[in-house]
Amino acid sequence: MKERKLYSLTGKLIVFLLLIVFAASALFGGIQTLMLSSVGLTPNAAAKKYAFEETTACGTLVQRQLHNVMSYYNDMSKFGTNGRYDGTKEIDYRAFATDGEGSGGISTTYTIDQLVKMYDDGSSADLNEVAAYTADNYATNDAGIDKEAYLAYEDGTDVSQETEETDVAALTEEVSAADAETFDSFSPDGEVYFPSDNAVKSLKEKKIDPADVSSQFLYLYDQGMSLETQKTKAGTYLYEYAAANLKKVSIRDLYMTLSGVTEEVAAFKNQESGISVDADDANLWYCLEDKEGNIYTNVDSWKNGYTTAIAQKSPYPFAFAVDRTGGADKVRSYATRKNSPAVEAARSYLLNNQIADNYQKIFVALDPDLAASDYFSQYSEIYSQWLPKMQLLLLMIAVGGIGTLVCLVLFTLQAGRNGKNKEIRLYFFDQWYTEIAAAAAILIVMGAVGIVAVCIELSYGGVHYIQNFDGNYIYSGSYGNEADTWRSLVAASGILAGFLITLIPYCSLVRRIKARNVWKQSFLYCVGHRIVSAGRTFYEGRQESERTILMFCVFCGVQIILCCGFGMFGVFLTLVMDAAVLLLLLREASGRKQIEHGLKEIAAGDLDYKIDLTELQGEDNLQLAGIVNSLGEGMKAAVQEQMKSERLKADLITNVSHDIKTPLTSIINYVDLLKRENIENEKAKDYIRVLDEKSQRLKQLTEDLVEASKISPEILNWNS
Repeated sequence: MKERKLYSLTGKLIVFLLLIVFAASALFGGIQTLMLSSVGLTPNAAAKKYAFEETTACGTLVQRQLHNVMSYYNDMSKFGTNGRYDGTKEIDYRAFATDGEGSGGISTTYTIDQLVKMYDDGSSADLNEVAAYTADNYATNDAGIDKEAYLAYEDGTDVSQETEETDVAALTEEVSAADAETFDSFSPDGEVYFPSDNAVKSLKEKKIDPADVSSQFLYLYDQGMSLETQKTKAGTYLYEYAAANLKKVSIRDLYMTLSGVTEEVAAFKNQESGISVDADDANLWYCLEDKEGNIYTNVDSWKNGYTTAIAQKSPYPFAFAVDRTGGADKVRSYATRKNSPAVEAARSYLLNNQIADNYQKIFVALDPDLAASDYFSQYSEIYSQWLPKMQLLLLMIAVGGIGTLVCLVLFTLQAGRNGKNKEIRLYFFDQWYTEIAAAAAILIVMGAVGIVAVCIELSYGGVHYIQNFDGNYIYSGSYGNEADTWRSLVAASGILAGFLITLIPYCSLVRRIKARNVWKQSFLYCVGHRIVSAGRTFYEGRQESERTILMFCVFCGVQIILCCGFGMFGVFLTLVMDAAVLLLLLREASGRKQIEHGLKEIAAGDLDYKIDLTELQGEDNLQLAGIVNSLGEGMKAAVQEQMKSERLKADLITNVSHDIKTPLTSIINYVDLLKRENIENEKAKDYIRVLDEKSQRLKQLTEDLVEASKISPEILNWNS
């Protein structure tokens, strides 16, 4: 009765609803816990009752912000003045990029603001693009070819290729016979560039003949005229500087180098916006002393340096110091919990990061009150809000996970079972060919994955992340409020919907497995079964000798194809086939030996002997062994039937003999009485004598028949 309730419609509905509830609980708890771990609230942190300032997430956030601070001050000497960004500071970018070896003086000098503008408007990137990539298409050794020849055609016809070929032919004629073998060095190895009118005019104003420079220079000169937006301190553009110094300066190198410098300067400018130089605007307080004795701090009372900073003792939730002046790193924690995960994360960064090596003394601390509005205060608020709820989330995960597994097992047991008689019930989808059903299942699963992806994108697509120095991500949204709880609910709902959708093909597969038609319902099976049936019909219609010859021919044909068509691999497959056939023949021979032994046992009189069919291989052996087993049973039945017949005969003879013997005894007695009478008639005496002889003879025959009926069954039993 209980089993029928489990398989009833009500039972299935209850299990399905419980599955949804448990799965939703586990998913929401898991997603919420995962997101909370990004702000340091892990099960381990909750169990050890860490404050946010003691978590690994806090230490990682310290790593990132401290990395930005030290990188900023590390670049300050190059791009700033007196510890501040200075847009009017002038930089010879060529000397900057080559550590002073390639100075162009005022002709390659820009202000910081100019370099930032070139980065922002994209001109430096465009110049790098044409110099690093497009310029490769144009020849670098074709100086001497007249690139203005096309101007002679008034109709505007493009005869650049004709011009190029004509000029190359002219150059060839000018080369002496002695230098003919080295003419390749004069040939253009790229396209010939025809400069614009403005470029030709500009070059001629500088008394430069376009025919005296390469196509690559002309291309870059032309592009520079349209792309350069800032003049150098000399009041000129870089293409003008390159034209004035053709034998000393590469215009291509000028543009490629400019792009790298503008990127570095812009990165420094952007980095400044994330650096808090005032303790009132940041919860991370720092004091850095570099190798030259420069002090960088955002706390006014620490401007005297490292010693002053560590002397101002305070119950910092996080504080850490490094002193390298003695030749070895002296590391000390000033936090309330000295060996917290946050301290260890900061320690690892400061002792192993190359940028940190530039500073001799470092002191870092967090504001005990986290008064400033930044990531630290935001994360701390989220952490405190969810810390009391962590046990509930873990309980949801545990109960939901176990409940989901139990319900999924019950759901699997219920699938396809009829509530009345527990018979397997297949639906329309289950009647499809297995291959078609599998394709439909794949589409269903893909749709489920799409739903999950859309829900996750809707939930967390707008969330931003920051990255710490070793590549790990830290959550940076306003996590913990109603909106973000809603994000988790939407994400969990999407995953749950995808899970429930995948149950459709899963249940179909379970029903097919229970009905044992996964293979039999497949298209391959249907086609293969028909082919095999047709082959079997043809095969069985032949004589035994023809079958053997046919199988041998097929076997030889397959081996010939393998050897001729697949080389050594085919030979290997042939050997494998031969080994398989040998193994099959050996097993067939072993089976025939068992059959022979069974025949001998039956011939010896053991009619109950049976050949074990489980160890036999081959359809012929199994069929023959079945016949032998049936033979023993048939002989045993025949013997039993014969013995029964003999017993019936013996009983019949005994009964008949008894019936004959009773009147015969009376006859003999009456004959004996007649013999005692004094009968004178000779003929009567003769009758009595004959009657006496015959009655005695009949008596003897009757006794012999009774004795024979007793002996015959015993003889049969003894012979058997």
